[in-house]
Amino acid sequence: MSRSVVDLHLLGPVAATRDGAGVPLGPPKQRAVLAALAMEPGRLIPTADLVDAVWGDRPPAAARKAVQVYVSQLRRALPTAGLRGCPPGYVLDLDPERVDVHRFRRLVGAAEQTGGEEARELLRQALGLWRGSVPLAGLGEDAPLARALAPVLVEERLSAVQRRLALDLDAGHHREVVGELVALTTAHPIRESLVGLLMRALAAAGRPAEAVAAYRRLDRRLRRELGAGPGEELRQLHHALRGGGVAGRPAGGPAAPAPEVERIDDREVVAGRLWALVRDAREVLTVHRKPPSPGELARYLRRLRRGDARWRTVVHRSVLSRAAQLAYSLRLHRAGDRHRVTDRPVRQMVILDRRIAVVPAAAGAEAGALVIRNPGVAATLADLFEHTWAAAVDLEPAALGLLR
Repeated sequence: MSRSVVDLHLLGPVAATRDGAGVPLGPPKQRAVLAALAMEPGRLIPTADLVDAVWGDRPPAAARKAVQVYVSQLRRALPTAGLRGCPPGYVLDLDPERVDVHRFRRLVGAAEQTGGEEARELLRQALGLWRGSVPLAGLGEDAPLARALAPVLVEERLSAVQRRLALDLDAGHHREVVGELVALTTAHPIRESLVGLLMRALAAAGRPAEAVAAYRRLDRRLRRELGAGPGEELRQLHHALRGGGVAGRPAGGPAAPAPEVERIDDREVVAGRLWALVRDAREVLTVHRKPPSPGELARYLRRLRRGDARWRTVVHRSVLSRAAQLAYSLRLHRAGDRHRVTDRPVRQMVILDRRIAVVPAAAGAEAGALVIRNPGVAATLADLFEHTWAAAVDLEPAALGLLR
């Protein structure tokens, strides 16, 4: 008797199929347990982490027992999925290729290692795994797992769509992608990279005036909402269009791809590049190893509130010794930003969507920084951030006594 093949689907409503047929997975919280295990197949997930994934920081008294029941029901529904107990938690021994998230990421990674038609085909396959635009759907209102991971997955999808559109343009399919780019820039009006693609497509389609109009709309919006105009690359594209540039490209041909590791020694250039990257980010992880001055912290916090990204920040515990810093941080913390304090941050750094990292060029450097676009390195640094975050203390409880 052949072993049935189980596939798990997280890029849309959480679901499972066995030999292509749908399998009932039970109530939303039971599906949340399966999704949490499927995000890391082959890895032991402690029961406490599963409780967090299902209930967050307010679990019921019987949460651990409920997880045990959910796992038992899932094993009955998916007997060949390799779900087993392994104290102090559970393991899903399933080939990652049977989980659409991991298949999607493998295909996108393969596309990054190639180009042209091969990369376009890989990205088409990856994006074809999505069943709608909302991942981890159906886990219940405000499910902690979906709240934490869905924005990251949505960003990964958008990045893949953007890469595929860029390759479409390079292949000369500019007219075919204009409509899709108009829809995307409407949904993400301050994402400069998408507006740049739309400008290229319009110019190549013989509509340069509309390309210039798209730039001007973005410029007005950025200045109104963020107090700064578009970045240098988009300004060059706009200048080329106004000067009659061919196919929406700046004079001199296609721009060279950004290097995987870029060193910048000028502090102001570092700051400008960082905030330009942050404008397009959905999740930003930051560590401040040294206690910032009151003015620096105020500027940093004021700046981060202008964007749409979800921020998590670890600062040095000495911030608690300065009432002005502390009061300002707490106001923003209560408004939705997540801050913690620790005695020993792992490393000063900023990580954007777990794909781009900005770190000092040398230990203790006051000015220079490295911009790292290697996904593996950025992911490793994100793991370091999570280690620091886990060892840090919530800002508000630690500070309440100091503000009375």
